[in-house]
Amino acid sequence: MKTIITILALGCLLAFGLNGCQSTYVTSAKIYLQQNELDNAKEQLQLGLKENPNDAQAHYLLGTIHSHHKEYPAMIEEFDASIAISEKHKADIDNIKAKHSRDLFNAGVEHFNGGQTDKAIDELKMAILIDPDDQEGWALLGKAYIRTEHPDDAISALEKAAELDPTFEKMDDRVLLMQIYYNQDMVEEALNMAMEIKGHDPANKDAIKVAAFCYNQLGQQEKAFEYYQEVMKDNPDDPDMIFNLGLLYEDMERYEEAVVQFAKSFELNPQDETAIKKCGLIYLEILKDNPKAVDSYQKALESFPDNPDFLNNLGIAQIRLGQEKDDQSLIDAGTDAIKRATELRGQNP
Repeated sequence: MKTIITILALGCLLAFGLNGCQSTYVTSAKIYLQQNELDNAKEQLQLGLKENPNDAQAHYLLGTIHSHHKEYPAMIEEFDASIAISEKHKADIDNIKAKHSRDLFNAGVEHFNGGQTDKAIDELKMAILIDPDDQEGWALLGKAYIRTEHPDDAISALEKAAELDPTFEKMDDRVLLMQIYYNQDMVEEALNMAMEIKGHDPANKDAIKVAAFCYNQLGQQEKAFEYYQEVMKDNPDDPDMIFNLGLLYEDMERYEEAVVQFAKSFELNPQDETAIKKCGLIYLEILKDNPKAVDSYQKALESFPDNPDFLNNLGIAQIRLGQEKDDQSLIDAGTDAIKRATELRGQNP
């Protein structure tokens, strides 16, 4: 041991003119580190920092011990303190941080893909604590928050991911953020993002769709109609767009055109209960077209045979049509339909 101390002391004397001699605490800590006695090394470094808080090397070594124990907030604190005093150890610090950040990100990806979303969130939060400029980490964290139904946290993470992607290389992340804005009724934000995306990718179908939806909600129906036409030019059989075009016509009180769109949407997607419901109600209550109301509800019941609302409204339409035509059989059929609807409601109150 005496020989080691002599050598260290000699090295200190040689370097003193340039760097000053390292403290005996740092010297002892290095010896403990060579022997893998981390707790003793940590104790020596902490004692040394009490004596000299501006020892960059002591902060650096203490940070490496925290990194070994995966004590990441403490690691960052010590590394930041070291660099603030001197950038002598910055390259080594950057390498250590990069390794831990990437390991944590990869673990987060594995947990995310394996359905362990809470674990993924924990790993990703640590990854971006170490590297706040990790665009991929922020983006995946946002997706994890979506999966756990935390939209506000998802928005914050995806906004950060977008900020770190000024060249729009990760367009899908912005599209996802735009969709969350819209789903959270943040219509202005959704529209702004749609316009931003469209500015860099004029043919982006998702942005055009959301812009159409937003303009409709904002009461700018003519502008919305323009965007619907742009989308449907290349996607004439998109049931969602057709349905939303029906909503637009309905808002504009163009009911004859609205029911055509709702009927077409239901034809393309026979499980779209809302589309055929809209169709039937417009014929029954607004256009007062009982034959078409009967036809709509009969089609609806082919897909939803035990829907009491459809049965009840079919009954109303049949009774009205029977009265118009003086057809008792239609009146009886309507009465039976309403009775069946009442029974179903009793079974499922």
